Amino acid sequence: MIERFITYLTKEKRYSPHTATSYCNDLNSFRKYLDDNYQGIAFEKCSPSVIRSWLADLASMDYNPRSLRRKRTALSSFYRYLIYIGKTDTNPTRGIPLPKLPGRLPVFADEKSVQTILHADESEDDYQAVRNHLMFELFYATGMRLSELIGIRPTDIDYGNCTVKILGKRNKERIIPFSEQLRMRMKAHDKLKEVYFEGMETEEYYFLTNSGRRMYAKYVYRTIRSYLEGVTSLSKKSPHVMRHTFATHLLQNGADLNSIKELLGHANLAATQIYTHTNIKQLKEIYHKSHPKS
Repeated sequence: MIERFITYLTKEKRYSPHTATSYCNDLNSFRKYLDDNYQGIAFEKCSPSVIRSWLADLASMDYNPRSLRRKRTALSSFYRYLIYIGKTDTNPTRGIPLPKLPGRLPVFADEKSVQTILHADESEDDYQAVRNHLMFELFYATGMRLSELIGIRPTDIDYGNCTVKILGKRNKERIIPFSEQLRMRMKAHDKLKEVYFEGMETEEYYFLTNSGRRMYAKYVYRTIRSYLEGVTSLSKKSPHVMRHTFATHLLQNGADLNSIKELLGHANLAATQIYTHTNIKQLKEIYHKSHPKS
């Protein structure tokens, strides 16, 4: 049943592989809990009290609120699927609140650190070096997610209009513009890529591994972390930090929140409002520098 649900998520709902894997792990964890504590009771026979007991057990093992929220969400999605295919009539997760998350501000790199990476000397005829540097630049220039970057196909890029089409969460498409300077670097990458893979059979994705396969998430993560490690001591050094950096720098330089929301592909403005902390910081700096009583 779990396998069918995961297939449904990936094939029909177009969930990312990362989310699908997490949901699969969560559901297998719940299945094991039922086997160990409730004589292997069937999913459709579970009551809300059983689910509360599972979440309480996880909390006692020091799972953080974010992990508990995801597990509760995964289970809720699974029960909605069971209702959809006629296996049950009720969703026992209804009425069970999601654990509250502590307030957490986004981690982002400062402009000087980013510019140091962007202007670092890179070989212009080394395909791997050019590709890796371009991945970093695209993260900073577009704010796209890791899964979105490795999902780009050559046909998604419109060089004439300097835009890239992104397939985001829940199969939602958005168009992101990029600069003329970035277009030139992308075209240079494309020429190197064509020469590098001449005569080879490759997959139809924009970013490829050295063997011509679709670029994979762990390689991209390690690449971005390597770039950031050279210029910053941030606690986190990941592609998602570059997404935060993109949004924060836009806001700091005068972009309105609604435009940032659209560029990031957020479903609602509440998700984008975490970046307003940067403007508050700027206002404090201006106040302390300018106000006679500060």
